[in-house]
Amino acid sequence: MTTNLTRAEAEARSTLLTVEHYAVDLDLSGAADPRVTTFGSRTTVDLTARANGSTFIDLIAPSVRAVSINGTALDPAEVFDGTRIRFSVQEGPNRLIVLADAAYSRSGEGMHRFVDPADGLTYLYTQYEPTDARRVAAVFDQPDLKAAYTFQVLAPAAWTVLNNTAAESVTDLSAEAAGTRPAHGPVRMHRFARTLPMSSYLTCVCAGPYAEVTGEHRVARTGEVIPLGVHVRKSLAPYVDAEDILRVTGQGLDFFHSIFRTAYPWGKYDQIFVPEYNLGAMENPGLVTFTDHYIHRDRATRADREARANTILHEMAHMWFGDLVTMTWWDDLWLKESFADFMGGHALASATEYSDGWVSFALRRKDWAYRQDQYPTSHPIVAEIPDVEAAKLNFDGITYAKGASVLKALVEYVGEEAFLAGSNAYFDAHAYGSARLEDFLAALDEAAPDRDVRAWAAAWLQTRGTSELRLEIEDQEGTISSAHLVQRDGFAPHGEPGVLRPHRLTLAAFDAGSSADPTDTEVEGADVAGARSAGGGDDLGGGLRLTRTWDVEAADESTELPDLVGLHRPVLLLLNHGDQDYAKVRLDEVSEQTAARRAADLDPLDRAIVISAFANAVRDGVMPVPAYLRAATGLLMTEDHPGILSSVMGTLSTALDRWLPAAERIDAVAAVLDAVLEALETEPAGSDRQLSLARFAMGLCARTAGARGSDRTVAAGRGFASLVLQTQPGAALTDIAPGLVVDHALRWMALRALVVLGWADIEDIDAEAGLDRTGSGAVNAAMVRAARPLAIARRTAWGEATRDTSLSNDMLSARIGGLNAPAPHPMMEDCVDDYFSLLEEFWSTRPIEISRRLVVGLYPDWSSRPRRVASRTEDWLQQHPDAPAAQRRLLIEALDDLQRAMRLHGEASAG
Repeated sequence: MTTNLTRAEAEARSTLLTVEHYAVDLDLSGAADPRVTTFGSRTTVDLTARANGSTFIDLIAPSVRAVSINGTALDPAEVFDGTRIRFSVQEGPNRLIVLADAAYSRSGEGMHRFVDPADGLTYLYTQYEPTDARRVAAVFDQPDLKAAYTFQVLAPAAWTVLNNTAAESVTDLSAEAAGTRPAHGPVRMHRFARTLPMSSYLTCVCAGPYAEVTGEHRVARTGEVIPLGVHVRKSLAPYVDAEDILRVTGQGLDFFHSIFRTAYPWGKYDQIFVPEYNLGAMENPGLVTFTDHYIHRDRATRADREARANTILHEMAHMWFGDLVTMTWWDDLWLKESFADFMGGHALASATEYSDGWVSFALRRKDWAYRQDQYPTSHPIVAEIPDVEAAKLNFDGITYAKGASVLKALVEYVGEEAFLAGSNAYFDAHAYGSARLEDFLAALDEAAPDRDVRAWAAAWLQTRGTSELRLEIEDQEGTISSAHLVQRDGFAPHGEPGVLRPHRLTLAAFDAGSSADPTDTEVEGADVAGARSAGGGDDLGGGLRLTRTWDVEAADESTELPDLVGLHRPVLLLLNHGDQDYAKVRLDEVSEQTAARRAADLDPLDRAIVISAFANAVRDGVMPVPAYLRAATGLLMTEDHPGILSSVMGTLSTALDRWLPAAERIDAVAAVLDAVLEALETEPAGSDRQLSLARFAMGLCARTAGARGSDRTVAAGRGFASLVLQTQPGAALTDIAPGLVVDHALRWMALRALVVLGWADIEDIDAEAGLDRTGSGAVNAAMVRAARPLAIARRTAWGEATRDTSLSNDMLSARIGGLNAPAPHPMMEDCVDDYFSLLEEFWSTRPIEISRRLVVGLYPDWSSRPRRVASRTEDWLQQHPDAPAAQRRLLIEALDDLQRAMRLHGEASAG
């Protein structure tokens, strides 16, 4: 028995079969009864075989009651092995019928069941990508075997049931008429309209007492009216900002209809926000699922709302890229994810209030790409995916963010008009079918005949790694005498350039506002950066101003820049101005010194590029960690762009946690905390920046575990956390951060900090849980209980995480989050051996999503003996060469992070 479908097996089925239609009948009538662990699943499949042969259909279920092919019954005990049903087909039409008992899930895969602690109500939703539709019905669970689907669902009468299409009929039935248990009460049969052809992983069923807000949108270009729906569980209904969600939805529909010839083809547009969701969202046609973390029960900042809008638009882009035209196999996952990430960002910046959306993209998304692209496991955007386990892990920063960044560069290379013409031709040629890289390139070839898109694809889509770009500048008494742009591949051996890629970017020059070279002329049409000052003494009075830009194309190891020769050397030369390229930018020494002091003078996108350069430099050991901490802490004092502020806080946290020697960590944390508390005293009451800094302060406060309690800053941080907990939700602080409105999320952060520091205990946790009787409250309580700095508390949480298979995905993550909280002494060192002894069991006995959380979340990088952990990891990998490739990849990446941290704080990785 194997749950891992290979590409070769999928290709063999595609060669033999086409699938016309699935009729799927689900009996969810007993779902609200916790004693009922399975549901009835009946699938009727109409398929055509090109020849007589033997094949299999996918199904992961506790039991199969009956199987028949073309009216001939098969013995389930002989043909079903727990994951596959084998059968023979005859050339021509065939009908397969499977009756099974499928299992409700707690892992977020298949049919997930959740009981809301706020009111005891039960909710169901499905999540399938890449191959978990087989946990609900018998299907050929691969993307290219598309078919139409007709769903019929039996559910409790009080429930809402949703599918990709609208319901054609809803019939009330008694338990007797439905053949269900009387104790489960009256039921309704929901029959849904037949879908257009789609892949199995895109089908979706949601059921439960969901609350809804409905509306409609008339598309500006076509006049088509699209029914809209927003759905959440009842306990979250008071917090739904439906007006904002529907507004962004309408803006997106108008935008995509303005650039795509094919109108939205899927009928209605429902969006449902569901609990314990493993992803941000999923692009099921007509029924998009989102994590309900996007429903903001507590205060939401502009950055929070922007992130939700970006996700809405990303999923909407999938209605064309991924749903209308789907990749043939997971090698070409980028054909949907890279495109959706790029087009979602394009729509965000072009059609919504978030016109500065590319700033957040330059930091959040591209930083994810840069980090993923430097692992030993890095892969080309068009990846080699031999099986679905490998596909599961390729939903990563390369497939999403690097792919989107490269597409942004492609649009710059061929022009937006040609890019959209090629995309529309691609849709026309492959609508409701599947496609490969070659199909997209063929469409783009025709649209952009003057560009060699195949050479571009070979350089960017079919190689791994990131280019590093730097300027080599020589000057004599301030006048540039030589200038070159040098590129090097991040995986190249020392002293070698490695893979050389074509780059098309803008180089910008900045000078001091009051002392720029009088011969310089400001670039026509350029935005002059504001004169905000970061403070501190320097000789750049008047702020920085943009003085010149140059368009640069470079494909060689070194490209001469003759236009710079003879010019006064600017105080800052910034590569990739406008962020059209994908590359790590290395600042020259003069520019780095200027940027470290005066980044706040730049406009947001240029600041983002500088901060990205700093983050890459410190991560790669090019910039000393203390220098980065000084620069980043200075930025914290002035930064008002929410996306930039969030990114700086994230990298600062990583630097403090991982990249400093243990002996220096507490003092560094205290220095940053001191700056944040100082800033909080003067922040405008109720501002987003005030709330963001307060949240960051709570995390810093927890990181002071093990410090002297008498330290002024440590005591001030603890006092701030105590003040937050003494303030009721909805009330405002009058001290430290005057006007800051306290909410449940902030209180949990404060309590976590105090618990980790030993200044709060189980009674305080129970009291807070009693005040917050919600799903998020239950998860937070479990996490904080696990975070107590007591050996018995951490060991109990470790045992629950590693051995309690009844934990849901979110409750497992709560234990892991608590275990990873700062600890003042090595109370868990003996868990290192336990971790490595359990690795095989994690992967062989748990669903892959749960296995991934265990392998990554429990990796003992918290150990006070990192060399020992690195050695144990290397030994395990050497001793288990045949372990699943996906599991090995996770460990290799965790080891790489650990070894990078050891290098940055000067500790050897062996021994």
